[in-house]
Amino acid sequence: MALPKANCSFAIPSVHDGLELDCRIYYPRRSEQNSELFGRAFAIFAHPYAPLGGCYDDPVVGLVGRSLLRYGIVLVTFNFRGASGSAGRTSWSGKAELGDYVSVYGFVLCYINAIVRDVSRVDNAASRIDSDFLPMQTSQGAAVADTYPKPQRPILILGGYSYGSMIAAHLPSVDVVASMFRHSEKGSMESEIDLRARHLGRDLKAYFDMHSVDMVLSIPSHNDPDQNTRPNEMGSPGSRHSRSHSRNVTMGGYDSDAASKKISRETSRRSIDGERVREGIEKLRRKLSQRDNRIQSPPPTPGAQPSTPAIDLPLTIPAIAYVLVSPLLSTVAGFTTMFSKLKFVQRTAGGNANVTDEYQELVIHPCCCIYGTKDLFTSYRKLRRWTEELAARPGSQFFTVAAETGHFWQDAEGALHLQQGLTEWLRRSITQHGKAAKTEGIDDTGPTNTIKV
Repeated sequence: MALPKANCSFAIPSVHDGLELDCRIYYPRRSEQNSELFGRAFAIFAHPYAPLGGCYDDPVVGLVGRSLLRYGIVLVTFNFRGASGSAGRTSWSGKAELGDYVSVYGFVLCYINAIVRDVSRVDNAASRIDSDFLPMQTSQGAAVADTYPKPQRPILILGGYSYGSMIAAHLPSVDVVASMFRHSEKGSMESEIDLRARHLGRDLKAYFDMHSVDMVLSIPSHNDPDQNTRPNEMGSPGSRHSRSHSRNVTMGGYDSDAASKKISRETSRRSIDGERVREGIEKLRRKLSQRDNRIQSPPPTPGAQPSTPAIDLPLTIPAIAYVLVSPLLSTVAGFTTMFSKLKFVQRTAGGNANVTDEYQELVIHPCCCIYGTKDLFTSYRKLRRWTEELAARPGSQFFTVAAETGHFWQDAEGALHLQQGLTEWLRRSITQHGKAAKTEGIDDTGPTNTIKV
């Protein structure tokens, strides 16, 4: 099942080596069913092994992506290096791909931050920040009032299918990724990713404004966008309702000349006129945003006191969750990484620093693992043992869906079970707890759930 046309196609450099990564963003359409998550839920979903044809157009990526979009979740997909004509080649160790995913992870953190800060500036035009806002911690440990109220804390789902799920399962903690982009140097890969996120964040914020409760008619709850509905009727750029407000944007070029020289590109790839694209982006923003004048600083008046410098706030840290579909374990995973230990290494001024314990992030955050009992790459016995082990750890929030199908989810019944299992997890662990998200994340410390369909 293919995804609708992307609302935005763009490229960012990989923090691993500066190689350009092709990325896409899909906006969800608001409905009565997804009003709790619309505007504050995001997801990254990675594709299977590139040498075997994996890319962001993979059918299973589309299957999962449509379910996430239906729940009001902004979807970000990307191509690992070398996938489907993208720049570079697949690495033998998987470490470069891990760096690729971290790059997109950081982009989405900055993307969320740009939207949250914009919300704050609009709201603060008439009132000051409420003291009940979510407290955040800087790297020095000082508490700073964040700009997102507790009930509206953002949610970020990290996921992937097959090889993509293996990479997602080894991602570093959100604090590690946030620190990389919070203290990025001008001209660095992290800085360029942050700038790209800020630019594109304005467009999504305007889209959310256009589809707020007082400006859009909700879809009746009995209307399922995935049932007998063409892609352009699901909130895609061609949607009758949003045709004048949501358009496909292709973005290229970098703000720093130094970064542009560092970023690797394939000579066969199509170049894009950065200035022309920026003009198109600005034109789109002017059409979308009806409240720009509310977030602009007023011109200085004679005799007026100088404005107080803006406080350098830390990145907004969203609640994290995971979705792993058909994860690769043991021997098969070893072949894709040449049996090397897959662990992200953060480069620091004092050298390299290893971070995170294996699979620890899958335990401390809500995680949905969906697999087929007839998987040819990893046996049902190994998958069951692995999921049971993670579920048994103290405080685990693991949710397992086992369906009688194979690795590729090609049969209609298996695809239906995948969607049903994912939807049930979203309802239990994301939507319900998202209504009252706590400052430390999504609170779901109840017993682990397992569904066999």
